[in-house]
Amino acid sequence: MLQTVIMAAGKSTRTYPLTLTKPKPLLRIANKPILAHQLDLFLGLIDEAILIVGYKHEMIREEFGESYRGIALRYVEQREQLGTGHAAMQVEPYIKDRFVLMNGDDLYAKEDLGALLNYRYALLAQEVENPHLYGVLTVQDGLVKDVVEKPEHPLSNLTSVGMYLFDRGIFEMLKQIPRSPRGEYEVTDAVKQLARTEELHYHVSPGLWMPVGFPWSVLTANDFLLQRRPPQGIEGTIEPHVNITGNLSLGAGSVIRSGTHIQGNLCVGENTIIGPNCHIRGNTSIGDHCMITGSNSLINSVIGAHVRVAPFCQISHTVIGDGVLVHSGLVTMSEPMETPTVTSVIKGIPVNSAREQFGAVFASGVIVQPHVVTFPGVKVAPETLITAGTVVKEDL
Repeated sequence: MLQTVIMAAGKSTRTYPLTLTKPKPLLRIANKPILAHQLDLFLGLIDEAILIVGYKHEMIREEFGESYRGIALRYVEQREQLGTGHAAMQVEPYIKDRFVLMNGDDLYAKEDLGALLNYRYALLAQEVENPHLYGVLTVQDGLVKDVVEKPEHPLSNLTSVGMYLFDRGIFEMLKQIPRSPRGEYEVTDAVKQLARTEELHYHVSPGLWMPVGFPWSVLTANDFLLQRRPPQGIEGTIEPHVNITGNLSLGAGSVIRSGTHIQGNLCVGENTIIGPNCHIRGNTSIGDHCMITGSNSLINSVIGAHVRVAPFCQISHTVIGDGVLVHSGLVTMSEPMETPTVTSVIKGIPVNSAREQFGAVFASGVIVQPHVVTFPGVKVAPETLITAGTVVKEDL
């Protein structure tokens, strides 16, 4: 029987401020936690999933409980964050034979999983633009020959993307690996040993793996999912004179009021009110129990649960966390000021988002008073109060 192990213990500081208040596997993409998207891959394939948890693990337990759609969930806590290899070692007592080991904070596709299952040992690969951030593969005749973790000068752009098919034999290799220069035990070091002693196959994903490595990755992943699987299903109410050009998923108890225009893919949770006279474009997700009041413009944004947006706001390419209160007149500028793409600061260092449009990120509990303007790429920490008329030019 196949088993799956999902590594969901990390703190994920690169996705701050969103992960200051919740673990990354609970970030919602298209109104569903990343972890739920991952478990969906295994429906009909497994009876139990083993979740390696650590940072804010109680929130994952509260969200998912003891089972998910017929899959029993076993929680194994990684008390020290000593790397992916150390995380994998925690589940040795529970593994019977073949198992899939995967990162808990990226999005994968069922087609890619199915391709891996054709082999005894395999890993998922994808060609990327920034291979220095990943484990770069050396391959020959359909087999992996070597993996170099985050090389300074990559020899190719074919990288391992954090999904592996192993059996119990991998644990003996994990026990032999030393700490990396970062002071961690890396799964990739065990993979290097495996490639020397066994036939380690690889499958190249045709662009279906989607990392969620930065705050703006939530927008990119939301775009990807809503375009690949357009939302559908109307359980709520659509009032007369609502114009829809695109695809709509509307949860139970939700209402779209008259005069609202929807262009693109819109995914709305339960008990949410939108309108009247709102204009929503692009790929947008709005969570449960929200109030998006009249005459608002939303473009390509991700809005959490229990969010209230007062009238006459222009919100573009923006992530809004749970429980945020937005008073009237907010404008989130999203086009780069001086460069082709928007830059945002991560751990004190400017990072190119590679996005031609990226507005703002508001973490949970933020209060935005009237007539605030935010510059492209700014991020606002949880529970921050932005006073009326402020022009936000840098992270708060």
